Amino acid sequence: MTPPVTIDALPRPAAAAVPLTTMPVGAVATLHEVTDVASRPVLRSLGLTDDCVLRLCQAGDPCIVQVRATRIGLSSAVARCLYVVPEAGSR
Repeated sequence: MTPPVTIDALPRPAAAAVPLTTMPVGAVATLHEVTDVASRPVLRSLGLTDDCVLRLCQAGDPCIVQVRATRIGLSSAVARCLYVVPEAGSR
C-alpha cells in the first residue's frame, strides 16, 4: 500500500524573478540575479549577494533596500537590473 502524499511533499513551482522596481514598498524578496555585470562586484561588497533576503524600503531614485541590518541606496538604473523572487504574501 502506498502512503498518502501530503501537500508539503508535492513539488512547488518556482516563483518567477521580477525586477526589484516592480515590488511594492515593504515587500521582502530574495535576490535572484543582477543583470548589470559591471555593478555586480560593488553590489556584492555592499552585501547584495546571491540569494540574500532584502526588503524594499523606498522606491524611486534613490531606491533604498535593507539587507540584513544595513540600508543601501541604489540608483533607479541599478535597481532595474536587480531581479528578485518575492516572498509569498509580499506582493
